[in-house]
Amino acid sequence: MPSTPEAPSTSGPAAAVGEGKVTPADAPLLEAVRRYPEARAQGDDSIVVIHREPAVGAGEFAWMPDDRSYCLAVVRDGRASLACKPLPKSWARIGIRLVTKAGPFSGQAGATGTRTVFFAVVDGGHGPYQYAGSAAPGPDAGPVRDATAVFASGRTLSLLTYERPTADLPPRSGPDICSADNAVCFPALDAYVG
Repeated sequence: MPSTPEAPSTSGPAAAVGEGKVTPADAPLLEAVRRYPEARAQGDDSIVVIHREPAVGAGEFAWMPDDRSYCLAVVRDGRASLACKPLPKSWARIGIRLVTKAGPFSGQAGATGTRTVFFAVVDGGHGPYQYAGSAAPGPDAGPVRDATAVFASGRTLSLLTYERPTADLPPRSGPDICSADNAVCFPALDAYVG
């Protein structure tokens, strides 16, 4: 029996909160992102800035056209990669909607080798997030960066990025990432969907 398609979500696009809002300094990074056809319809008010380093041509941006899908843009050296995908319909770990590898990238200025950027979507605005637990993330691990997206309904999601040297990725282990209030924790290197 064929399945019936899901009705479109009426949640509308998410908006950035606080430091996640686009600023004039983000223009060079956004220009790299807007070269993609999928990015052309996004206004600045619906882009969530997770991480920005315009001086080195690096950053991560996301937008959510509705509460069931996302687009993530990773900019390195003024070049962007873009992925637009649906969020999973169900999830085994409470509060975590997605943890995925955004892809391997060349290291930024001062860094060597290839690095893997991870992206997570977490229910609620429980930030800031950081590494926790007894397992240290390693000296070359990038910090956890997060931003909050809010929908017109009031629903909030935390959008996180963090990176590791690609050669330093042990399978399904490593430190946890937890919210400031410890309401949400998850293994940093467990890519649940990707």
